Amino acid sequence: MKIALILVLTYACSVLVMRYRRDGMDWEPALLIGLLVTPLVLLLSWGRDRLMDGARRAGERARDRRRAAR
Repeated sequence: MKIALILVLTYACSVLVMRYRRDGMDWEPALLIGLLVTPLVLLLSWGRDRLMDGARRAGERARDRRRAAR
């Protein structure tokens, strides 16, 4: 249920931003582009989370090595 809600909110936000930006866009292109943008945004978000988690774990390992070396 949480994933479905995130998908719908991401889609709705992207469509509304494209529709109501300064120069505007018709509803049909905004809806179609929203279908393309939503998976891309979620994929980039997932990649960022994975990268940040890897960096956090690498930092923890480095701190543990420094503590063990003392």
